[in-house]
Amino acid sequence: MTVYLWALYRPRIEPKKGFGDLGYLIRWLEKQRLPGEAPSDWVVMLLKIAENDGRSVYVHDKGGPDEWTLTLNRVDALPRC
Repeated sequence: MTVYLWALYRPRIEPKKGFGDLGYLIRWLEKQRLPGEAPSDWVVMLLKIAENDGRSVYVHDKGGPDEWTLTLNRVDALPRC
């Protein structure tokens, strides 16, 4: 299973961070109630398409009143328990 670290940035709000697979990220995004959000699975699909060297960024309404940014970083290796 591939896991990711992500961070959600919004103006004047403390960043929120998370960790898990893409299915978990989709469910997590749905709970954030972000303004003007495209469906969460679309946002995650766009992040995967834009992924470069395990990293990608999605920006909503850049410079606008509803701006928010989501960063995604693939974790290449996790220690075995």
